[in-house]
Amino acid sequence: MTAAPLDAPAYDDLWAAGWDDTRLYGPMARHCRRIMKDMSTDLSPASILDVGCGEGSLLKALMDAHLGSSGTGLEVSAQAIALAQRVVPDATFQSCDVATDALDETFDLVVSADVVEHIGDDAAAIGNMAAMTAPGGRLIISTLQGRMRKFERQVGHVRNYAPGDLEDKMRAADLTIERVVAWGWPFYSPLYRTLLDVMDNKGTMGRFGPLRKLICNLLYGLFMLNRSTKGDYIFVRAVKGQTK
Repeated sequence: MTAAPLDAPAYDDLWAAGWDDTRLYGPMARHCRRIMKDMSTDLSPASILDVGCGEGSLLKALMDAHLGSSGTGLEVSAQAIALAQRVVPDATFQSCDVATDALDETFDLVVSADVVEHIGDDAAAIGNMAAMTAPGGRLIISTLQGRMRKFERQVGHVRNYAPGDLEDKMRAADLTIERVVAWGWPFYSPLYRTLLDVMDNKGTMGRFGPLRKLICNLLYGLFMLNRSTKGDYIFVRAVKGQTK
């Protein structure tokens, strides 16, 4: 059965319930930031756009990695934008549903982490991301593939991708695939994701105290042992047009 996408007020409720600590301290989100930085380390973007920027930690990490770059974040949740403005005060944030809208300007580096699996018309969203990518610029999208767990539906997933699906949809948006990273086997997926499903995602929301932060640090270290050539957390980097 296909789940319906969550609306902006539902995402406001999730962020108000403490989703920002999950994104700041959670081991998966931290590895996402690490891999995104690694996948853009050879670039020198003057401008960075984070589509579905959440609380702003990924945008901050990339702006720190590419000093001097300007940052822009797009979000459907006003609650998330308020959090992100505190995390990255030098960035600009706008309310935008990328499934239906795009900014008129373009950016050297466009990223989107854990977003397309939440969007009903993901092809339209990817097309709008491509439209906001400057000629010769890069778009990096990360998402989940493989079997969807119950707790993932609870936080708004409408799909998990089959292998090759995301790359095909990015190619359909006139992008050329440059690099694919499939990460997470075995400790993140299937082991950790299955554990969260059994636990009904308990312990991942709300404010993180010293104990939960310690557990997150231990899991982050354990996840360093995951393979970067096999897994259900996929990152795809593509270029728009021909590189110079």
